[in-house]
Amino acid sequence: RSLLENYVPLNIFQLEDRLKQCTLFKQRHVTNVWPRVFIGDEETATDRDMLQEMCITHILNAAAYYRGLHINYYSLPTMDRHCSDISKCFMPAAKFIDKALDKRASKVLICCKQGVDHSATLFLAYLMICHDMMVEDAIDHVIKSRRIRPSRDFLKKLMLLNADLVNKRKLKLEDIKAGRERKKWQLKKSSVQILKNLHI
Repeated sequence: RSLLENYVPLNIFQLEDRLKQCTLFKQRHVTNVWPRVFIGDEETATDRDMLQEMCITHILNAAAYYRGLHINYYSLPTMDRHCSDISKCFMPAAKFIDKALDKRASKVLICCKQGVDHSATLFLAYLMICHDMMVEDAIDHVIKSRRIRPSRDFLKKLMLLNADLVNKRKLKLEDIKAGRERKKWQLKKSSVQILKNLHI
């Protein structure tokens, strides 16, 4: 609890330094970054054989290249323009991934042209929204297995998301604490009343 109450967010430069801490030298076309979740590039998304071999059931941010593979595609058109507001995609993307993973057999591929910018940003947002991770913790998790390079603009959007989520968690924590205090007061009041009744 104290960690949340005393939490101080990192600035943009600290986040960029965090990304540079990735020690991986060789980048693969596709990487397993979470149970049944993969980040990949455009080549992966268009490789019919690889998709079948990986048993991919859902693809985020890709055109429906192979409709015959029984894959659920969720394309985000605004992601094709670098200047677009990616934050508008955070919640829809997170819901798509989360819903897909409800089924044990599902495997999700999140992809963009190089698999380091748009796709990585969406996955970071998913970790923050659905798994209560701070932005720096989400970054630390991903760079253990894949080198990513979200643009500065995308990092700023993630920082705003982080601030919003942290504030909501703090408010929730305050509500819980207030509820406990009310419960204590009610129990104390009940105890006093019981004692009064005993002395009647």
